[in-house]
Amino acid sequence: MYKRNLNYLFFTLVLILTFCITGFAQNSARVVMVHVDDKPITMGESQIEQTLIRVLSRNANLRVFSTENEMLPPLPADFNNPDTLADWCAESGCRYFLIIKIYDEKIIRKKGFHFPLLFHKYQTQGIIEAEVRLFDVSRKRFVIAESVEVKEKGPRIFQATMDDDINDPDLHLTAPQKIKFISKLENKFCRKVYEKLEKAIPTRNGYSR
Repeated sequence: MYKRNLNYLFFTLVLILTFCITGFAQNSARVVMVHVDDKPITMGESQIEQTLIRVLSRNANLRVFSTENEMLPPLPADFNNPDTLADWCAESGCRYFLIIKIYDEKIIRKKGFHFPLLFHKYQTQGIIEAEVRLFDVSRKRFVIAESVEVKEKGPRIFQATMDDDINDPDLHLTAPQKIKFISKLENKFCRKVYEKLEKAIPTRNGYSR
């Protein structure tokens, strides 16, 4: 009887340990490292990486970290070499490596409807053009590799002059307006990247929704 109880206890401990190890492995399998190669913008530093990490971290299935960490090994010299990326991911303890290259981030003004000699309407528009790639170390390949373009409409400004001068200071956003608009544009870009990752990263219950 004592031996039977001992065997039962041993089996129970093994079962609990198995579940713990399995749970840990599943969590480790969804570690995502994020690296964003930013393009300088006129209003200071881009906040895309910080915003992206914040957006992705809302998903309880993902553990998201920036590569801007002194504890991590040096970044790979070649972001196109699967072997190099796989070695770096193994050393860093992540399964996924999200690499984003920002080609352009800008605010433009487009001329819209107008009455000659009376008024002219201009539309502010924000644009981000980037390449998004997601490397899966378990498959040793990119599961996402595509160009992404995001556009956001800003305020419309009417110019009640005869000059039709696109350089008119009144057409420009103020510094606070521009910061707020860029933040909105970057948030839209990050949400689009998040939607792509949701479809590419499987979890125990399907995909990472």
